[in-house]
Amino acid sequence: MLEQLQRLQTHMGALKTRLEHVENENKSLLKEKDSSEEQSHTQIMHKNGIITQKQDEIEKLTEQLSLLQTQFQGLNTDATSLAERYGRLEKSCTDLKTRFQEILAERNELRLVKEKMQNEQRHAQQEIQDLQKERERLIQKNDHAKAKVEAIIQRLSILGTEQDQHAQEIQQLAHPTETNEEA
Repeated sequence: MLEQLQRLQTHMGALKTRLEHVENENKSLLKEKDSSEEQSHTQIMHKNGIITQKQDEIEKLTEQLSLLQTQFQGLNTDATSLAERYGRLEKSCTDLKTRFQEILAERNELRLVKEKMQNEQRHAQQEIQDLQKERERLIQKNDHAKAKVEAIIQRLSILGTEQDQHAQEIQQLAHPTETNEEA
């Protein structure tokens, strides 16, 4: 029994040593656990701080996104109105080009009409000059004919008076008594 008791004491000593070793290990593990808990608590606090920052950043980014979406909608509205204005301006430009081409065509037509009228005017002026020359020639011819007619009339009147005198003389000779009675 003594032997058993010695074995038990040896076992008890070994168990005590083991227990001390386990207790020391347990203490060191508890210290590690505490240190680990502190580190994890610190890390959790740090991560929570980061999460809070990230949430703040997310909120700021959400606000910025909202503002940017509003700006984007405004820009889309502006772009739509500018596109409509550009379309109207393009149509107006096309209309102006068409009108300008029409005006150019009218101008060219008016130039042709002007040239035609200038030619007609030149021809008319030439005709007027020709007619004036013809008139002057006819006036001279008329004056010459008048002079001839007047000369003929004078000759006839001279002849007429001479013939009247001759006729009176003949009558006097034919009817001498009538002349005496009249006298």
